[in-house]
Amino acid sequence: MSSGNEYTQAEEFFSSHGVRCAATVYRPSAPVGPVPVVVMAHGFAATRGIRLPAYAERFATAGYAVVLFDYR
Repeated sequence: MSSGNEYTQAEEFFSSHGVRCAATVYRPSAPVGPVPVVVMAHGFAATRGIRLPAYAERFATAGYAVVLFDYR
């Protein structure tokens, strides 16, 4: 979670053709109604932890929900 509590961050999972895939979900802390969602993933040779969290934090602080995921 951010030091200013602008957003929350949670590790989640989803299934893709029977394979469990990892995701990190960022949510604005105090949304006012529905919020847009940004879905982000690297190319096939990288994982969600490589540089994407910096972008996700900026989007979440601006009021977007963000889902970072790893390809199966």
